[in-house]
Amino acid sequence: MPRLMIPGPTEVSLKAREKMSLPMQPHYGTDWCRLYFDTVDKLKQVFQTKNDLFILAATSSSAMEVAVSHAVEPGEEILICNNGVFGDRFTEMAELHGAKIITAKSRYGDPITGEQVRRALAEHPQVKALAIVHNESSTAVESNLAEITAAAQERGILTVADCVSSMGGVDVPTDKLGIDFCISGSQKCFGAPAGLAFISVSKKAWDAIANRREPVRSWYLNLSILKKYQQQWANWHPQGPNTSPVSLYLALSQALDEILKEGLKARFERHIRARDAFRAAVKTMGLTPFVRDEWASKTLTAVCLPEGINGEELRNNIEKKHDILLAGGLGATANTVVRVGHLSLTASSEYLLPTLKALESKLLALGAKVNTGVAAAKFTEVFGK
Repeated sequence: MPRLMIPGPTEVSLKAREKMSLPMQPHYGTDWCRLYFDTVDKLKQVFQTKNDLFILAATSSSAMEVAVSHAVEPGEEILICNNGVFGDRFTEMAELHGAKIITAKSRYGDPITGEQVRRALAEHPQVKALAIVHNESSTAVESNLAEITAAAQERGILTVADCVSSMGGVDVPTDKLGIDFCISGSQKCFGAPAGLAFISVSKKAWDAIANRREPVRSWYLNLSILKKYQQQWANWHPQGPNTSPVSLYLALSQALDEILKEGLKARFERHIRARDAFRAAVKTMGLTPFVRDEWASKTLTAVCLPEGINGEELRNNIEKKHDILLAGGLGATANTVVRVGHLSLTASSEYLLPTLKALESKLLALGAKVNTGVAAAKFTEVFGK
């Protein structure tokens, strides 16, 4: 299997994979409850929250929809901060739930700013909630979450933050930022297998849910039902009305142990170093990152390809010859950029140096003019040994 140098799912440690191979265990009972609450507690440490937190037996998009469906009712206004594919996804979800969409939009490659949000909220004072993708992985842009949540708090509206591709690798202090619905998932910076989604819920959010005109029209993805199970079934079946994938919990618990052992500060710093080193290396090679340094993602980089180079052909050659999988762009950038993940295990020289060498080799083979023999040295200089 190729090394996953994509923005997710990402590589999983051997110890976490070993947890997946243990005999099947039931999703109820004393041992299960211990695992469940221990995992929730460790997640809260990474989220930096004391709010309620729930684990969904589903992928990250489920948590996005949970947040949208609980934050606004049909006919109410929601401000969608849109600068990429996942902003589009928020829009689709909100439309299906009958919300009225207000948009703060930036072009692909640019962040959403606090000033944009303030302007949109001033023009639309009836907005009830705001949804923002912190780290837009379709373009490798990180927006300033502190500025955006501050703008929302000035108006007293609910905040929904998609931190799927940042939480666990980037410093996202949920409570300090005042995020009401904070969303993430297992398959990216947590370094765990795909299949689990996470959502933290503030007191302000619970108050808004309690004061809805109509109840949330959902059962499986209903926060009130999940909270009821977490409290009333705490000694037997706290996860909610589902058969939980215990093997995924075991792998996630191991991955969380590895995160906390490394230490959050050290982990966040490593992701910044990996980002800076990789960007410096591709620039030294003569390539141009798609996103400016000021708002470059800490967990992936999109690299513009030289004129005449087809992205699909390049990626296929790298996978075939070097056993490394890269991601293409999305939408209009599909074959004009490659996206390289540097998150969790892959935010390291062990993974990024071979990726740089493969990228250089196959660009040369396809006739691109790149500076040879310099990228690896630049990466090492910036990242350190």
